[in-house]
Amino acid sequence: MISPPDRNRPVVRCGTCPGAPVLATHNPQHKDYLCVRCQDHEGKGRALEVPHPPDHLCAVCRLECPSCQAPTPDGQPCRSCRRICRTCSTQLPELPAPRPTVIEPQDRKDRRRRWKQHFYDRPALREQCDSCRQAADAHDPVGTVLAALPEKVVRACHGRIPSTVIDTVRTELNTRTPHQLTARIERRWWKNWAHQRLHRDADDMHEGWTPDDIALWLVTPTPCAGRCEDGWHPAHDPDQDDTPCPTCQGGRLLANRTSYDDDTSDGNTERASTAADRSLTEAVTYRATTRECTGRDGACGVPVAAPYDQCPACAGWPYCPTCQHRRYNPDQATACQMCTALRTLN
Repeated sequence: MISPPDRNRPVVRCGTCPGAPVLATHNPQHKDYLCVRCQDHEGKGRALEVPHPPDHLCAVCRLECPSCQAPTPDGQPCRSCRRICRTCSTQLPELPAPRPTVIEPQDRKDRRRRWKQHFYDRPALREQCDSCRQAADAHDPVGTVLAALPEKVVRACHGRIPSTVIDTVRTELNTRTPHQLTARIERRWWKNWAHQRLHRDADDMHEGWTPDDIALWLVTPTPCAGRCEDGWHPAHDPDQDDTPCPTCQGGRLLANRTSYDDDTSDGNTERASTAADRSLTEAVTYRATTRECTGRDGACGVPVAAPYDQCPACAGWPYCPTCQHRRYNPDQATACQMCTALRTLN
Protein backbone atom coordinates (compact mmCIF):
# COMPACT_ATOMS: atom_id res chain seq x y z
CA MET A 1 0.00 0.00 0.00
CA ILE A 2 1.36 3.37 -1.02
CA SER A 3 1.06 5.98 1.67
CA PRO A 4 -0.40 9.35 0.66
CA PRO A 5 1.93 12.34 0.50
CA ASP A 6 2.49 14.16 3.74
CA ARG A 7 0.47 17.34 3.71
CA ASN A 8 2.37 18.73 6.67
CA ARG A 9 5.55 19.25 4.71
CA PRO A 10 6.55 22.90 4.66
CA VAL A 11 6.45 24.73 1.34
CA VAL A 12 9.60 26.79 0.90
CA ARG A 13 9.50 29.77 -1.47
CA CYS A 14 12.23 32.05 -2.73
CA GLY A 15 11.89 35.52 -1.25
CA THR A 16 14.22 37.11 -3.79
CA CYS A 17 12.77 36.07 -7.14
CA PRO A 18 9.58 37.81 -8.42
CA GLY A 19 6.47 35.77 -7.71
CA ALA A 20 8.16 33.82 -4.88
CA PRO A 21 8.49 30.48 -6.76
CA VAL A 22 8.37 27.24 -4.80
CA LEU A 23 11.81 25.68 -4.22
CA ALA A 24 12.51 21.96 -4.53
CA THR A 25 13.13 21.50 -0.83
CA HIS A 26 11.17 20.96 2.35
CA ASN A 27 13.79 22.36 4.70
CA PRO A 28 12.36 25.42 6.48
CA GLN A 29 15.91 26.55 7.27
CA HIS A 30 16.76 26.72 3.58
CA LYS A 31 18.56 29.84 2.40
CA ASP A 32 17.24 31.03 -0.94
CA TYR A 33 20.54 32.57 -2.03
CA LEU A 34 22.25 29.14 -2.02
CA CYS A 35 21.88 26.18 -4.39
CA VAL A 36 18.95 23.93 -3.50
CA ARG A 37 20.94 20.73 -4.18
CA CYS A 38 24.39 21.24 -2.69
CA GLN A 39 23.21 23.15 0.38
CA ASP A 40 23.60 21.03 3.51
CA HIS A 41 21.75 21.09 6.82
CA GLU A 42 24.32 23.54 8.24
CA GLY A 43 23.48 26.15 5.61
CA LYS A 44 26.70 25.75 3.62
CA GLY A 45 26.74 25.54 -0.16
CA ARG A 46 27.50 27.38 -3.39
CA ALA A 47 25.95 30.80 -3.83
CA LEU A 48 23.64 31.58 -6.76
CA GLU A 49 23.92 34.42 -9.19
CA VAL A 50 21.51 37.32 -9.01
CA PRO A 51 18.92 37.12 -10.45
CA HIS A 52 18.40 33.48 -9.52
CA PRO A 53 18.12 30.86 -12.29
CA PRO A 54 14.66 29.22 -12.65
CA ASP A 55 15.87 25.86 -11.28
CA HIS A 56 17.82 27.52 -8.42
CA LEU A 57 20.87 25.35 -9.14
CA CYS A 58 24.49 26.41 -9.27
CA ALA A 59 26.67 25.88 -12.32
CA VAL A 60 28.19 22.69 -10.89
CA CYS A 61 24.92 21.00 -9.92
CA ARG A 62 23.34 21.96 -13.24
CA LEU A 63 25.87 19.66 -14.98
CA GLU A 64 24.99 16.65 -12.85
CA CYS A 65 22.65 13.74 -13.36
CA PRO A 66 19.37 14.54 -11.59
CA SER A 67 19.09 10.94 -10.30
CA CYS A 68 22.56 10.06 -9.01
CA GLN A 69 24.35 13.46 -9.20
CA ALA A 70 27.05 12.05 -11.47
CA PRO A 71 28.85 14.65 -13.65
CA THR A 72 27.35 14.85 -17.16
CA PRO A 73 28.20 17.11 -20.11
CA ASP A 74 24.73 18.69 -20.36
CA GLY A 75 22.96 17.92 -17.07
CA GLN A 76 20.87 15.11 -18.57
CA PRO A 77 20.59 11.63 -16.97
CA CYS A 78 23.87 9.76 -17.11
CA ARG A 79 24.44 6.57 -19.07
CA SER A 80 24.08 4.40 -15.99
CA CYS A 81 20.63 5.80 -15.22
CA ARG A 82 19.57 5.49 -18.89
CA ARG A 83 20.92 1.90 -19.00
CA ILE A 84 23.34 2.62 -21.85
CA CYS A 85 26.72 0.92 -22.20
CA ARG A 86 29.41 3.40 -21.22
CA THR A 87 31.76 2.05 -23.91
CA CYS A 88 29.71 1.44 -27.08
CA SER A 89 26.48 3.34 -26.15
CA THR A 90 24.20 0.37 -26.80
CA GLN A 91 21.02 -0.17 -24.78
CA LEU A 92 21.51 -2.51 -21.83
CA PRO A 93 18.88 -5.02 -20.73
CA GLU A 94 17.17 -4.63 -17.43
CA LEU A 95 19.03 -6.48 -14.71
CA PRO A 96 17.66 -7.64 -11.37
CA ALA A 97 18.74 -5.93 -8.20
CA PRO A 98 22.25 -6.98 -7.18
CA ARG A 99 22.37 -9.60 -4.46
CA PRO A 100 25.53 -10.19 -2.47
CA THR A 101 27.15 -13.60 -2.34
CA VAL A 102 27.29 -14.68 1.30
CA ILE A 103 29.88 -17.16 2.55
CA GLU A 104 29.22 -18.74 5.90
CA PRO A 105 31.88 -18.45 8.61
CA GLN A 106 32.73 -22.17 8.51
CA ASP A 107 33.25 -22.01 4.71
CA ARG A 108 35.75 -19.13 4.72
CA LYS A 109 39.25 -19.89 3.50
CA ASP A 110 40.94 -17.54 5.95
CA ARG A 111 41.01 -17.91 9.73
CA ARG A 112 38.48 -15.18 10.46
CA ARG A 113 35.62 -17.57 10.97
CA ARG A 114 33.59 -15.43 13.32
CA TRP A 115 31.72 -13.41 10.69
CA LYS A 116 30.12 -13.99 7.34
CA GLN A 117 31.84 -12.83 4.17
CA HIS A 118 29.93 -10.79 1.58
CA PHE A 119 30.89 -10.30 -2.05
CA TYR A 120 29.13 -7.74 -4.24
CA ASP A 121 29.04 -7.41 -8.01
CA ARG A 122 31.44 -4.89 -9.45
CA PRO A 123 29.64 -1.78 -10.73
CA ALA A 124 31.59 -1.90 -14.00
CA LEU A 125 29.94 -5.21 -14.87
CA ARG A 126 26.50 -3.57 -14.77
CA GLU A 127 27.52 -0.54 -16.87
CA GLN A 128 28.83 -2.40 -19.93
CA CYS A 129 27.33 -4.82 -22.41
CA ASP A 130 28.46 -8.41 -22.76
CA SER A 131 30.67 -7.75 -25.79
CA CYS A 132 32.57 -4.97 -24.01
CA ARG A 133 33.08 -7.07 -20.90
CA GLN A 134 34.61 -10.02 -22.76
CA ALA A 135 38.19 -8.86 -22.39
CA ALA A 136 39.80 -12.22 -23.15
CA ASP A 137 37.88 -12.71 -26.42
CA ALA A 138 38.21 -9.14 -27.72
CA HIS A 139 39.82 -8.61 -31.12
CA ASP A 140 41.43 -5.33 -30.00
CA PRO A 141 43.16 -5.89 -26.64
CA VAL A 142 44.36 -2.28 -26.44
CA GLY A 143 40.85 -0.94 -26.93
CA THR A 144 39.52 -3.40 -24.37
CA VAL A 145 41.91 -2.15 -21.70
CA LEU A 146 41.30 1.50 -22.54
CA ALA A 147 37.55 0.90 -22.32
CA ALA A 148 38.05 -0.13 -18.68
CA LEU A 149 39.25 3.36 -17.74
CA PRO A 150 36.66 5.11 -15.56
CA GLU A 151 34.37 7.39 -17.52
CA LYS A 152 34.97 10.10 -14.93
CA VAL A 153 38.70 10.14 -15.71
CA VAL A 154 38.21 10.04 -19.49
CA ARG A 155 35.76 12.93 -19.33
CA ALA A 156 38.21 14.93 -17.19
CA CYS A 157 40.86 14.32 -19.89
CA HIS A 158 38.51 16.15 -22.33
CA GLY A 159 37.37 12.87 -23.89
CA ARG A 160 40.82 11.81 -25.06
CA ILE A 161 43.25 9.29 -23.63
CA PRO A 162 46.86 10.49 -23.24
CA SER A 163 49.41 8.93 -25.56
CA THR A 164 51.55 7.88 -22.58
CA VAL A 165 48.67 5.71 -21.32
CA ILE A 166 48.29 4.01 -24.71
CA ASP A 167 52.04 3.33 -24.95
CA THR A 168 52.07 1.90 -21.42
CA VAL A 169 49.14 -0.39 -22.19
CA ARG A 170 50.81 -1.70 -25.34
CA THR A 171 53.99 -2.42 -23.40
CA GLU A 172 52.14 -4.18 -20.57
CA LEU A 173 50.22 -6.39 -23.01
CA ASN A 174 53.50 -8.14 -23.80
CA THR A 175 53.49 -9.72 -20.33
CA ARG A 176 49.89 -9.25 -19.14
CA THR A 177 46.49 -10.23 -20.50
CA PRO A 178 43.71 -7.68 -21.08
CA HIS A 179 41.78 -9.20 -18.18
CA GLN A 180 44.71 -8.65 -15.80
CA LEU A 181 45.14 -5.02 -16.87
CA THR A 182 41.41 -4.42 -16.51
CA ALA A 183 41.50 -5.85 -13.00
CA ARG A 184 44.47 -3.59 -12.21
CA ILE A 185 42.56 -0.49 -13.30
CA GLU A 186 39.45 -1.37 -11.31
CA ARG A 187 41.43 -2.31 -8.21
CA ARG A 188 43.45 0.90 -8.13
CA TRP A 189 40.49 3.10 -9.00
CA TRP A 190 38.13 1.84 -6.29
CA LYS A 191 40.90 1.51 -3.71
CA ASN A 192 42.80 4.78 -4.17
CA TRP A 193 41.29 7.27 -6.60
CA ALA A 194 37.48 6.96 -6.65
CA HIS A 195 37.18 9.22 -3.59
CA GLN A 196 39.96 11.65 -4.58
CA ARG A 197 39.81 14.84 -6.56
CA LEU A 198 40.93 14.47 -10.16
CA HIS A 199 42.95 17.68 -10.10
CA ARG A 200 44.99 19.27 -7.37
CA ASP A 201 47.56 22.03 -7.59
CA ALA A 202 50.96 21.43 -6.05
CA ASP A 203 51.99 23.45 -3.03
CA ASP A 204 54.64 23.36 -0.34
CA MET A 205 52.84 20.61 1.61
CA HIS A 206 51.21 18.43 -1.06
CA GLU A 207 52.08 16.99 -4.44
CA GLY A 208 49.79 17.96 -7.29
CA TRP A 209 48.32 15.83 -10.07
CA THR A 210 46.09 16.08 -13.12
CA PRO A 211 43.57 13.66 -14.71
CA ASP A 212 46.28 12.62 -17.18
CA ASP A 213 48.51 11.57 -14.27
CA ILE A 214 45.72 9.51 -12.69
CA ALA A 215 45.00 7.73 -15.99
CA LEU A 216 48.69 6.85 -16.27
CA TRP A 217 48.93 5.66 -12.65
CA LEU A 218 46.00 3.30 -13.19
CA VAL A 219 47.89 1.30 -15.85
CA THR A 220 51.51 1.71 -14.70
CA PRO A 221 53.13 -1.58 -13.58
CA THR A 222 53.93 -2.10 -9.93
CA PRO A 223 57.47 -0.90 -9.08
CA CYS A 224 58.57 -4.30 -7.84
CA ALA A 225 61.30 -6.56 -9.15
CA GLY A 226 59.05 -9.55 -8.59
CA ARG A 227 56.59 -8.41 -11.31
CA CYS A 228 53.65 -8.61 -8.90
CA GLU A 229 50.29 -6.85 -8.96
CA ASP A 230 50.36 -4.31 -6.12
CA GLY A 231 52.11 -6.79 -3.83
CA TRP A 232 50.28 -9.98 -4.88
CA HIS A 233 50.65 -12.69 -7.49
CA PRO A 234 47.18 -13.56 -8.88
CA ALA A 235 46.26 -17.23 -8.77
CA HIS A 236 45.86 -19.01 -12.09
CA ASP A 237 43.17 -21.29 -10.70
CA PRO A 238 39.95 -19.61 -9.48
CA ASP A 239 39.79 -22.10 -6.60
CA GLN A 240 43.16 -20.91 -5.25
CA ASP A 241 43.99 -17.75 -3.33
CA ASP A 242 46.39 -15.04 -4.39
CA THR A 243 49.87 -15.30 -2.89
CA PRO A 244 51.83 -12.34 -1.47
CA CYS A 245 54.92 -11.35 -3.38
CA PRO A 246 58.08 -12.58 -1.60
CA THR A 247 60.14 -9.71 -3.06
CA CYS A 248 58.13 -6.78 -1.69
CA GLN A 249 56.42 -8.86 1.04
CA GLY A 250 52.88 -8.15 -0.06
CA GLY A 251 53.55 -4.50 -1.01
CA ARG A 252 55.06 -3.48 2.33
CA LEU A 253 58.49 -2.72 0.84
CA LEU A 254 57.33 -0.68 -2.16
CA ALA A 255 58.56 2.61 -0.69
CA ASN A 256 60.68 4.72 -3.02
CA ARG A 257 64.34 4.27 -2.33
CA THR A 258 67.09 6.62 -3.46
CA SER A 259 69.79 4.77 -5.35
CA TYR A 260 73.41 5.74 -5.75
CA ASP A 261 75.13 5.71 -9.13
CA ASP A 262 78.72 4.48 -8.80
CA ASP A 263 79.47 4.47 -12.54
CA THR A 264 78.74 8.01 -13.71
CA SER A 265 79.71 9.39 -17.08
CA ASP A 266 82.40 11.72 -15.73
CA GLY A 267 83.94 9.06 -13.49
CA ASN A 268 82.87 10.72 -10.25
CA THR A 269 80.65 9.13 -7.64
CA GLU A 270 77.62 11.31 -6.83
CA ARG A 271 74.17 10.88 -5.50
CA ALA A 272 71.28 10.38 -7.89
CA SER A 273 69.05 12.68 -5.83
CA THR A 274 69.22 14.67 -2.62
CA ALA A 275 66.71 15.23 0.17
CA ALA A 276 65.80 18.61 -1.31
CA ASP A 277 64.84 16.98 -4.63
CA ARG A 278 62.29 14.60 -3.06
CA SER A 279 58.59 15.42 -3.13
CA LEU A 280 56.39 15.18 -0.04
CA THR A 281 55.28 11.65 -0.91
CA GLU A 282 58.85 10.53 -1.58
CA ALA A 283 60.06 12.11 1.66
CA VAL A 284 57.42 10.34 3.73
CA THR A 285 57.98 6.94 2.13
CA TYR A 286 61.76 7.29 1.82
CA ARG A 287 63.78 4.45 3.28
CA ALA A 288 67.55 4.50 3.22
CA THR A 289 69.30 1.58 1.57
CA THR A 290 70.68 -0.59 4.37
CA ARG A 291 71.96 -4.12 4.77
CA GLU A 292 69.25 -6.45 6.05
CA CYS A 293 69.49 -9.74 7.87
CA THR A 294 69.22 -12.79 5.61
CA GLY A 295 68.12 -15.15 8.39
CA ARG A 296 64.88 -17.16 8.40
CA ASP A 297 65.08 -17.49 4.60
CA GLY A 298 65.12 -13.71 4.18
CA ALA A 299 62.04 -13.09 6.33
CA CYS A 300 63.93 -11.45 9.23
CA GLY A 301 64.92 -8.19 7.50
CA VAL A 302 66.48 -6.60 10.60
CA PRO A 303 69.08 -3.93 9.67
CA VAL A 304 72.64 -5.12 10.28
CA ALA A 305 75.98 -3.39 9.96
CA ALA A 306 78.74 -4.49 7.63
CA PRO A 307 80.41 -6.94 7.40
CA TYR A 308 77.69 -9.05 9.06
CA ASP A 309 74.89 -10.65 7.03
CA GLN A 310 72.71 -11.78 9.95
CA CYS A 311 71.49 -10.22 13.14
CA PRO A 312 72.80 -11.51 16.52
CA ALA A 313 69.66 -13.60 17.07
CA CYS A 314 69.82 -15.34 13.67
CA ALA A 315 73.60 -15.76 13.98
CA GLY A 316 73.14 -17.60 17.30
CA TRP A 317 75.25 -15.28 19.44
CA PRO A 318 75.00 -16.06 23.17
CA TYR A 319 73.72 -13.65 25.79
CA CYS A 320 76.17 -11.65 27.85
CA PRO A 321 77.04 -13.52 31.08
CA THR A 322 77.08 -10.22 33.01
CA CYS A 323 73.82 -8.44 32.05
CA GLN A 324 71.98 -11.50 30.65
CA HIS A 325 69.95 -9.45 28.13
CA ARG A 326 72.41 -8.38 25.40
CA ARG A 327 74.12 -10.65 22.88
CA TYR A 328 77.80 -10.55 21.96
CA ASN A 329 80.12 -12.00 19.34
CA PRO A 330 81.98 -14.89 21.00
CA ASP A 331 84.76 -14.73 18.39
CA GLN A 332 85.74 -11.19 19.38
CA ALA A 333 84.84 -10.72 23.07
CA THR A 334 83.65 -12.44 26.22
CA ALA A 335 80.86 -9.96 27.02
CA CYS A 336 78.71 -7.36 25.29
CA GLN A 337 80.12 -3.95 24.38
CA MET A 338 78.40 -2.17 27.27
CA CYS A 339 79.75 -4.55 29.93
CA THR A 340 83.20 -4.54 28.32
CA ALA A 341 83.27 -0.72 28.42
CA LEU A 342 82.27 -0.71 32.12
CA ARG A 343 85.05 -3.14 32.94
CA THR A 344 87.55 -0.92 31.19
CA LEU A 345 86.42 2.17 33.14
CA ASN A 346 86.61 0.34 36.46
